[in-house]
Amino acid sequence: MLRQQGHAVCELHGDMAQHTRLDQLATFRRGDACVMVATDVAARGLDIPNVDTVFNYTFPLTIEDYVHRIGRTGRGGKRGKAVTLFTGDRHERGLAGELAAVLRAGGYECKELGRFPQQVRKKEHPVYGAFFREQVPVPAGPRRIVF
Repeated sequence: MLRQQGHAVCELHGDMAQHTRLDQLATFRRGDACVMVATDVAARGLDIPNVDTVFNYTFPLTIEDYVHRIGRTGRGGKRGKAVTLFTGDRHERGLAGELAAVLRAGGYECKELGRFPQQVRKKEHPVYGAFFREQVPVPAGPRRIVF
């Protein structure tokens, strides 16, 4: 649809051959396409400078994946924008508290998330057991440690 409207678009998804993925990435890096439509295959491990906006049409399955998705913007001290459609349906409802915590840590408040449960569940893995990041205050600035 974006191509039909005249936008230069590239794509990235798991059903592509590796050489095709690399070609699409090169197209985006060069700026020959100003929009990349991608699945979660693009959420991690890509270092593409000068991405100023990420639009999440779907909310990822985990908050960690969300952080990686939005981390495509604002690289190297630059500012970026992430727009995410959060409906509160299905798995999203249980992630509202974690999303609110991530937004607060970034200096943003989203009052609309208050409509959803705000508890943050401890995670458990069958091999590693329970693990949970306690809400530790972030220091105001760097701290020198002397040994």
